[in-house]
Amino acid sequence: IWEPGEHNGTFRGNNPAFVTATAALETYWTDSPAMEKQTRARGEQIERELAAIRVENLAEVKDYRGRGLVWGLEFHDRTRASRVARRAFELGLLVETSGPEGEVVKLLPALTITAEELDEGLKVLARAVRETA
Repeated sequence: IWEPGEHNGTFRGNNPAFVTATAALETYWTDSPAMEKQTRARGEQIERELAAIRVENLAEVKDYRGRGLVWGLEFHDRTRASRVARRAFELGLLVETSGPEGEVVKLLPALTITAEELDEGLKVLARAVRETA
């Protein structure tokens, strides 16, 4: 007889979440060329905005880099990324920090994000960078 909670969990497999995730992936990847084109376009959108943020904050932003929809904004001041992430969260945007000393704000938007949603998030990020200067 199982106790409450013993019959669930993600590590046992056959979890409804795995089934749902598989169905979602099959749906989104059936049109792979369109998905790839959309991912490239969103990546270029991120790159343009991060370049603009760097130009606006040359003294503070060390670099930006990424590929597809995985991007990072690196700061000279090792504590700045966590301040930017905290302010972005206060403004409604969830970002993470990464790097050997947490000096990078990491962007990982959903593959299904629209251009408008991404633009809104990037504006929030730019505001968070400005407001933590």
